[in-house]
Order: sequence, then C-alpha cells, then structure tokens
Amino acid sequence: MRVLGIETATPAGSVALVGPEGLLGEVTAQVPMRHLEWLLPAIDRLLADLGLGRDAVEGVGVSRGPGGFTGLRIGIATAQAWARSAGCPVVGVPTLEALAAAAGAPGRVLALLDARRGEVAAALFRAEAAPPRPGEAAGLSLVRLLDDTLLPPEDLSTLVPPDAAPLLLLGDALVRYREIISRTLPSAVVLPPVTWTPRAAWVAALARERLLRGERDDLYRLHPVYGRRPYVETPPS
Repeated sequence: MRVLGIETATPAGSVALVGPEGLLGEVTAQVPMRHLEWLLPAIDRLLADLGLGRDAVEGVGVSRGPGGFTGLRIGIATAQAWARSAGCPVVGVPTLEALAAAAGAPGRVLALLDARRGEVAAALFRAEAAPPRPGEAAGLSLVRLLDDTLLPPEDLSTLVPPDAAPLLLLGDALVRYREIISRTLPSAVVLPPVTWTPRAAWVAALARERLLRGERDDLYRLHPVYGRRPYVETPPS
C-alpha cells in the first residue's frame, strides 16, 4: 500500500510517499511557512520524480497538530480534497507522534514542539521493536504514555516518572529551550538536530500502519488540533 504523507504543522513542511519497501521519496518546502504556495506543486513533483501517477496513492496521512493554525488548516484541507477526489482513505496523525517516530531507538521518547509564549507542547511515548510484516523490514512501534500537554519547559520533569529506560528528547523546542530542558531533565539524551523537525515520511509511515490495521478517519470530521488558541503567523518577507 502506497501512502502519501503531508506535514504542515511547522514552518518546515514536507510531503512524502511510503510503500511496502519503505520511503519512496520526500520533498521539503524551500520557503518556510508558505504552505499554500508549495504544497500541491510539491506533491506533483514528488510523484513525477517517482514516475507515478495520482492513482498510485492508495491512502493519505496528514499531520493534525498541535502546530501552526494556518499550516494545519492548509494541510488537512489538501488531504481531504485529495482523498475525496481519489476515493482513498485518510488518516490524521498527531504531530508529536510523527516527531517521536524519528527517535530510531527503543526507549522512552519525549517529543517537544515550541508552542511559543514560553511554553512547549509535549507528549511521552515508549518506542519498542516491532516485528516485520512479510516482505517488509522491522521497525519501531510507539506506545503513548502521556497525552499531548502544554506547559513551561521548566515543568517537564513533572511529566516523566522515574524509570530505568533511557529518556530520549527531540523536537524544535530544543532550539529555544535546550539549556532549560537540559537542566530540568539532566539525565535525558538529546537526539541530533536532524530529528527535531516533524517529517512527512513519518506521517506517511504511521498513517500506513493504521490503514493496514483497517483504521481510518471520517473524511468530513477530520479537524486540526491546535494545542492552544490560534496565534497570528507572519510569513518571512
């Protein structure tokens, strides 16, 4: 099953296509925050580069938040329109779950996004080795340990109970708050910056897993999860 992934929750958006063989291709926005301008052309370019038509897409996964108000609306509206026109299912993927999927190693994973106004959006997961399907590579599965939470970075220790398992940190909140977070969670391992941005590749992979289990979202009831009341976003000049 080939699944298109759309990630527009953060300024650095992307689109990707995954299949049984893994990631087939991914295109990242060259102009951050201008999702309306680049999203559809990026999907067309992705499929053209792979030599595939639109009918090759059998499902759509889209990041549903938390994240930026405008980006989430554009991404979800695009996913809904694509799924409706193609007659394929759609799955909304929590942005923090897609972020945590990039951890790449078993353990507890604390995914953190900069929510602005002195707060971070956080969710805690346990990453476990997942048995492979026939003909596919083994991977990791995520077990959610904590719902999405909005709080100051100084309070992150209240979310993480003592545990022998390593605690892995990733997400763009580390750009602004790394020093504070490192003081708050001194034994945690900060993963490389390449993992700090949610990617459409992980959105697509997680959506594909759910579609293969027979799960899907109601096309007309899929809505963004902003995490807070919308704030005004100003695109770069």
